[in-house]
Amino acid sequence: MKKNIFILALLLSTSLSSQTIERTVIGSSGTTLSNASASLDFTVGELVVATSSNGTTILNQGFHQEEIILKIKLSPVAFLQGPLTTSGTTVMDDSLRSNSLLPTTSPYADAIICDAAVFDVTGNNAIIDWVWITLRDKNDRTIILASQSALLQADGDVVNVDGVSELKLASAADSYYVAINHRNHLGVMSASAISLNTTTTATVNLSDATTSVFGGTNSVIDMGNGIWAMISGDFDENGQIQNTDTNAVIQLLGVSTYNKADLNMNGQVQNSDINNLLQPNIGKGEQF
Repeated sequence: MKKNIFILALLLSTSLSSQTIERTVIGSSGTTLSNASASLDFTVGELVVATSSNGTTILNQGFHQEEIILKIKLSPVAFLQGPLTTSGTTVMDDSLRSNSLLPTTSPYADAIICDAAVFDVTGNNAIIDWVWITLRDKNDRTIILASQSALLQADGDVVNVDGVSELKLASAADSYYVAINHRNHLGVMSASAISLNTTTTATVNLSDATTSVFGGTNSVIDMGNGIWAMISGDFDENGQIQNTDTNAVIQLLGVSTYNKADLNMNGQVQNSDINNLLQPNIGKGEQF
């Protein structure tokens, strides 16, 4: 069979020398195997021999070989002031989820879609909202190298769109600044570049202002019990909490839906959003 394929390929390359031929294999049988990290295609007699990687460089061996993408792994931790204020505990309030207000499509640029069943989970692992994760250059934190939507659980864990597993991003193993943004809270970033790779999952705790957050206590707010949370009130997502945010939220008082003006994330835009969160935070801004 391989001899016949070789002869056929030789004839095609001779007769179609002025054309570009994409990688294609015609086989009597075969299949594709895949998971969240990689995809493997093979036909009978032409199975991939091996793939080796040091986390940065990939060596493929075998006749039928598609692109294999290894993803770096991380497990961020962060808290939002709004739903912590509502709950009054160390676990964030999940009113948006329990009131069926959370969208299955991310509000961020990649518009990732999750299964609605992800929002059925209750307790510490209940989904609070969508967040936006960015990996930034270790030598220049203003340069964003990768970004992705993710889901935030009530206990502060940031997870993939399945609502359970760690985040995986298609980037080379290296050190990165890790940042988290939310649609009505000030973003936070790691105090230093963190080593990430494809084999082990790095925990990135952005709820500890004393060691882990860039800008220290200026970046977050002390919620007690050792929890430092992302600061609520940035309605227009410009990285600062200003009177313009107040004016915009006032116009939306009484709204009961998934809305950025709902700063405590209880499903309603009320005076408490302004009086308890926005006004006390006027003048605060992101530190990166």
